Amino acid sequence: MIEIWQMILNFDAHLPQLVAMHSDLVYVILFMVIFLQIGVLPFFFLPANPFLFVCGAVWAASNLNIWLLIPVLIIAATLGNITGHWLGKSIGQAFFVDYLKWPNQAALDKTRVFYDKHGQKGFLFCLFLPVIRTVAPFLAGVTNMHFIKFVCSASLGAIIWVLVCVLAGYFFGNIAIIKNHLGLVTLMGLALVIIVVTLKTLFNKLKNAH
Repeated sequence: MIEIWQMILNFDAHLPQLVAMHSDLVYVILFMVIFLQIGVLPFFFLPANPFLFVCGAVWAASNLNIWLLIPVLIIAATLGNITGHWLGKSIGQAFFVDYLKWPNQAALDKTRVFYDKHGQKGFLFCLFLPVIRTVAPFLAGVTNMHFIKFVCSASLGAIIWVLVCVLAGYFFGNIAIIKNHLGLVTLMGLALVIIVVTLKTLFNKLKNAH
């Protein structure tokens, strides 16, 4: 059990071996990892950014079909977002809001206002952020974010996320220093995204204050 758990937590590290052993099933496995990680809350721990990065590196060093790989990953991310929204709107609304009465109406209203104002922009980049990429579509469903706007933004965000991470892995994933410090590189990338988002938020607040 411990070995299985370690393999799940470090799934990205086992991807090259998986491609070599199960080339016929690898696209189904890739689809399920991304779909579950985004669309189903209990699977938030599955790797995503490093996983896509390794997909790009494996593509550069093996026979992965890029014309199949990219669409499969984008569709998985998009359907994961839609599933998360649906679960939030059905199960989340019924269980958390109606049954547990949590969050309270005031918090729910604030969250709904936030999604109305910033939801479309947020879903362009939230897939880059661990945990948030899983929670965000669920909360969008709980707060009844406009479905068409959600789908458009989440789909574009899925395209941006997959292309950036996979192409980064293709061009840089087999460089020794990056390959040996993938965790650090991922954290640096995450920190950069957070810094940019924070600075933009502060800039907008200062701009509105004046």
